[in-house]
Amino acid sequence: MKVSVNWIKEYMPDFPVNDQVDAQKVADRLALTSTEVAENGYQIPQSSNLVVGKVLEIRTIENSSHLKIAIVNAGKKDYQIVTGAPNIEKNQLVVLALPGALLPNGKKIEATTLDGEISQGMLVSLQEIGFDDSIAPKKHEAGIYVFPKDNDVKVGDDAVKALGIDDLMIDTELTANRGDMLSIRGNLYEFSALLEKEFKLPSLDLQESSKLSKSQISVNVDPKLADRYYLRIINNVKVEESPLWLQRRLWNSGLRPINNLVDVTNYVMLLFGQPMHAFDLNKLEHKNIRVALSKDEKFKTLDGKTHQLKDGEDIVVYDDEEPQMLAGVMGGTKSEVTEKTRDVVLESAVFNPILVRKTARRFNLHSQASQRFERGIDISNCKNALNFAAALLQEVAGGEIAKGIIAGLDDQSSDKKIKISLSDINNYSGTDVKLAEVENIWQRLNFEYDLSGEEFVVSIPKRRPDITIKADLIEEFVRIYGYEKVPARLPQTVNKQSGLTVDEKLDRAIKNVLLGLGLNQAISYSLTDTEAAGTFTLGKGDEVSLSHPMSQEHSVMRQSILSTLLQAASYNAVREADDIRLFESGTVFFKQNGVQLPKEDHQVAGLISGVPNSNWQHNQKKYDFYYIKGILESFLSSLALKSIISYQASDQHKEMHPGRTADVYVGDHYLGFVGQINPKISKKYKMNSVFVFQIDSDLVHELYKMNQDYTPLDKFPGTERDLSLLVDKKIESAEIERVIKANAGNYLRKLQVIDLYQGKELGEDKKSISYRLDFVNTQATITDAQVNQSIKRIEGELTKQLSIMVR
Repeated sequence: MKVSVNWIKEYMPDFPVNDQVDAQKVADRLALTSTEVAENGYQIPQSSNLVVGKVLEIRTIENSSHLKIAIVNAGKKDYQIVTGAPNIEKNQLVVLALPGALLPNGKKIEATTLDGEISQGMLVSLQEIGFDDSIAPKKHEAGIYVFPKDNDVKVGDDAVKALGIDDLMIDTELTANRGDMLSIRGNLYEFSALLEKEFKLPSLDLQESSKLSKSQISVNVDPKLADRYYLRIINNVKVEESPLWLQRRLWNSGLRPINNLVDVTNYVMLLFGQPMHAFDLNKLEHKNIRVALSKDEKFKTLDGKTHQLKDGEDIVVYDDEEPQMLAGVMGGTKSEVTEKTRDVVLESAVFNPILVRKTARRFNLHSQASQRFERGIDISNCKNALNFAAALLQEVAGGEIAKGIIAGLDDQSSDKKIKISLSDINNYSGTDVKLAEVENIWQRLNFEYDLSGEEFVVSIPKRRPDITIKADLIEEFVRIYGYEKVPARLPQTVNKQSGLTVDEKLDRAIKNVLLGLGLNQAISYSLTDTEAAGTFTLGKGDEVSLSHPMSQEHSVMRQSILSTLLQAASYNAVREADDIRLFESGTVFFKQNGVQLPKEDHQVAGLISGVPNSNWQHNQKKYDFYYIKGILESFLSSLALKSIISYQASDQHKEMHPGRTADVYVGDHYLGFVGQINPKISKKYKMNSVFVFQIDSDLVHELYKMNQDYTPLDKFPGTERDLSLLVDKKIESAEIERVIKANAGNYLRKLQVIDLYQGKELGEDKKSISYRLDFVNTQATITDAQVNQSIKRIEGELTKQLSIMVR
């Protein structure tokens, strides 16, 4: 909230802020005890050489279609100003920028000649002196600013001071539990406690007429939807521009002045933290206010948008059966106050915060009112705020206040009481304070209490709904007492044997292996958009969507790690990263039929793209399928899974390249896939060739050999044989390796491809593949006869099964 220093000083005259240095000191104190402060300074940038001027005369300029000459008195001197303002009139009080004036946009005003006439300055609009469009009154948006008739300024006054924009603001960023500080009144209590300063609460005398309120309107409120609900009626008001002092308060607080009726409700909201709404009584056809849950109906709010309400989901204020307001969020157009309004119904209520929050989120209508209702407001001040608003409205808009408040709900429950002892405070906080110190802090907080021995019974005022238990009260004491005074002590711990579980050890091993293979760990959001959520999936299941997503880009839970890992890679690629190597181990989510919570699976995915970092040999070889497959093979090999790992070409993954993708199996178990992402998808993510793998981490955990059988190092030497084969291009290496392993016997230790050659001399449909076979006998030195027998058997089966010629 933007807290006005001048407004605070109106009720706390010795508030110790006179400049930005003082404001920073108070902001630092707030940050240490209460809430963060976004910034402190001026709501409107400060300009120089701006004065209040009076238009004495207006002349036309010959042959000029829109420029005029205005003679403006600035107190001691008259100035000739050439202006094109369409709204200028004689006797107006305006803002005059004198020669030498410096405006916030850096523009310096100098005397100049326009259409042959001398212009000794400029008449300015509010926007030209730094007002944002959202806070500048609409009345003057097409021309210069004109001071309202009800003002306290004089010709020649400094216009910055006259507009009140020399007011320092302390902009607090409140947490959800400190809704009490969303008002000047709440901040007065807070500053009083922190600075030990006295203040007086705002008040106005209320003068009622003899006309009864209850004869003009009736009210009925569902007690489940509100804690308090009051109405007052003011008859015969005159709707017009608000006086200048009221406009100053609003635009310095970031609100746009509208008219005196609306401005009063906003002023009271800022002052007391009590949102209010004004209805045009004569537009309420039935004069029967009802607060009830919504029906299936359409409702048009004051922002001009039409919303489809659902049965039983939102609090609505009805006139009989006609919806008039989304309670606690925004009013409707049917009973909107206008310049023709004569009789006003003022509403002051405390609506159910949970339902208000849901409505604001559902329709994305986060208003100043909903912000306060959601955090909880002072229910004990609801009626007082209404009376203040009625008296103020009578002051600025005339009229007669009808006799009596119409109460829909008027629960007068007492304040909550919490018992707490001196030992409670000292034991919890580690302090050694005395009774007098505790009493002093309760008094500074304006908490009433009873003391018996060393036990307090503290009455928690309704302005502080965040204090509900003893721990909250201790927190209040400590923050006012001073966190810096609390002694630093190490927490007590229990010496308990602990360690990692098998799954935790494996997760760490997976991370360390992939890091060792040159990949960088990524941690991406589990939330993504509906288009990406179902891509690269290993399992089947419906997507899990959020009921109230913060954005469409984060509206559903991911069903594959690659869907979000690819987004992270794309983020790096568009920022010209040319060597992208990422992996992630995380959770994916699927909806379960008949079960509220989703099913959670775990996956590991890796991604490479671009060119490996070049070395002094200027090696610019790009990543390819074999690079990512090699990473996956090394990773799986390090895990020492019991079953044989195999790869089978696959064109069943729509997001993957159909000719450069393989499914991965551990024995008969499907583990995942490895390959190149479809170029169309890579292009969509603004990337070149992208190579990935994604495997089922849960299956890896299941198959992992925790208790491995270790064998001693070989005592006897082995031998190697190379096997060169001429094969058809369509035959995959994996099929050849399967035949070799099946017929090599018990002594084959290792099999690897060492060469691949394709050339015209072999034929267009032929290729040459060379393998190296390592043989070892663990019991004795292996003989050539044993190896020859294995090679002969292998060659025979390769020729028989695959028609391969041994070269």
